[in-house]
Amino acid sequence: MKMDSEDILNGLLRWVEIDTPTGSVENIASLIDLIASELEPLGCEIDRIPGRDGMGDHLVARFAGGDGPGVLVTSHIDTVCAPGTVEIRRDGDRQYGPGIADMKGGGYLALCAMRDIVASGTTLPGPVTLIYNSDEEIGSPTSYELIQAEARKHGAALIPEPARGDEAITFRKGRAKYTLDFHGRESHAGSAFADGRSAILEMARTIGTLATLTDLETETTVNVGRVRGGTKPNVVAGHAACDIDVRFADDALGEAVEARLRGLTGSDPDVAIALSGEIEKPCLARTPETLAMFTRAVEINADLGAPMFETRSGGGSDGNFTCAAGVPTLDGLGAIGNDWHSSREHILVPPLARRAALLRGLILTYAGTRPTES
Repeated sequence: MKMDSEDILNGLLRWVEIDTPTGSVENIASLIDLIASELEPLGCEIDRIPGRDGMGDHLVARFAGGDGPGVLVTSHIDTVCAPGTVEIRRDGDRQYGPGIADMKGGGYLALCAMRDIVASGTTLPGPVTLIYNSDEEIGSPTSYELIQAEARKHGAALIPEPARGDEAITFRKGRAKYTLDFHGRESHAGSAFADGRSAILEMARTIGTLATLTDLETETTVNVGRVRGGTKPNVVAGHAACDIDVRFADDALGEAVEARLRGLTGSDPDVAIALSGEIEKPCLARTPETLAMFTRAVEINADLGAPMFETRSGGGSDGNFTCAAGVPTLDGLGAIGNDWHSSREHILVPPLARRAALLRGLILTYAGTRPTES
């Protein structure tokens, strides 16, 4: 059967019209209702996991198949931009909208691929599971355990995150997030300056130390992205804090940075330093199995009349979690577009059918065989 890009877009826009920033529980519930209603006619088993900790629900759809190892396709439906900041509009081949690229486009393409498989009467060689989670944009705190548990039941994972062209992502950096709190002693900045112990001063010294942990040669970056502290200009600051983002290209390097952070000592013994946070996502590794999956993607795309390029990303996805669970993972298989997380977020309409067909081919391949066997 031949899928049509304009038809795909019309269905996708129904998802995009429901604005779903992370934590928008009611809107996320409405979108989950819509997705479930579109999945039900396909004969899959649907499991809705109630949201917790201020997050929305998650949806799992399981399609029975043959004796093959099976494949997991996981997508997120939460978005980043504040409601109303991304206009839904068409400009030639570009369709703009909140989350249309990252990653409602990819999530809808996965549904289209399964709808096409079912409608064509094609027998699934193994089970296929789709996940739609609602908290990826803040690190999947209430869904990553679900994702990893489902991944371990399958032989491979496909992640339809957005792409900037006919490409697939075979590597993603790992990420960690931390907060450093500095606890000093408040005092009057005029009459009792010497009695105070400035948390802000100690934080400033420490930020200089943190900058030395960045090593561009090993692709390790340590970024202090937000600072805060103090109460009033005439008070020596008793508390200060900074938030740190760490990216790394090797899990051992990420662990080494964490060890350095946990071992920090200040120059002023009267200012206590406390670290919170952790490694949020390990690397999505470029393994031989992942490269075998990419080779298969190249073959499928060639049959569709387009080349396929291998890329890597400094940003994380839920593919980092499936890879960490020991499951071969191919990422970046979603809609082609650009400018996600901004008011200019868009996709290209003409490639939609081709990207859905790519997912269809990969699903049928890895439902039936493990990447090492392809």
